[in-house]
Amino acid sequence: MTFYAIWPIARFVNFIMYRFTVKNRWRIKDLRKKYKDFILISNHCTIFDPILMCATVMPHSIYHTTLEANMCVPFLGTLIQLLGGIPMPSGRRGRAAFVENMKFVLSKRHCVHIYPEGELYIQNQELYKFHNGAFIASMELNIPIVPIATVLTEPKTILGWKSVRPRATEYVLPPIFPENFSSPKEYAEYARQQIQNEIILRGGTNAYCKGHMGRIKGAED
Repeated sequence: MTFYAIWPIARFVNFIMYRFTVKNRWRIKDLRKKYKDFILISNHCTIFDPILMCATVMPHSIYHTTLEANMCVPFLGTLIQLLGGIPMPSGRRGRAAFVENMKFVLSKRHCVHIYPEGELYIQNQELYKFHNGAFIASMELNIPIVPIATVLTEPKTILGWKSVRPRATEYVLPPIFPENFSSPKEYAEYARQQIQNEIILRGGTNAYCKGHMGRIKGAED
């Protein structure tokens, strides 16, 4: 309910800033007919990405993974949880706890979204190495992964005016299945290449890249 209350405002602001659109949503609908659970992954290049992922699966609900430290930030941590954020465990207990968390959240909403780069790289179109977490979960739970490419392109010039931000378009790519890979590392690299290739194909530009976004104040390790 928190998401649906915030959604109209967030959608308007996001459209003004990035002219956001989604392509190939039908792939999500088709996948839901065949598979009970699945994992979404995408590159992380704007602060509005969680809103974009929610828009992609609407009217269904979705969970998002986030850093455990973010949950400790006053007010913001509570808001993140209300919007479907779940903490991503780290350290020695990381792998087993992560898979258990995935089992639990998928029993509630059937779909969870993960940023395999692990960090926000503002308006970046050159993907960093993917972490293995999403792919370990996919292999151990035997569920598909749906890669999504957020492509940033040059904004149009309207009456002599041009936005200082790129235009964002989200492309839902064909699902990837765990049985086709022998290791999470191989699986992760293949998925990264699929998203990177789509960015190149659609003319994604890295001219607006602002680099890594620092941790939220109060959430530093």
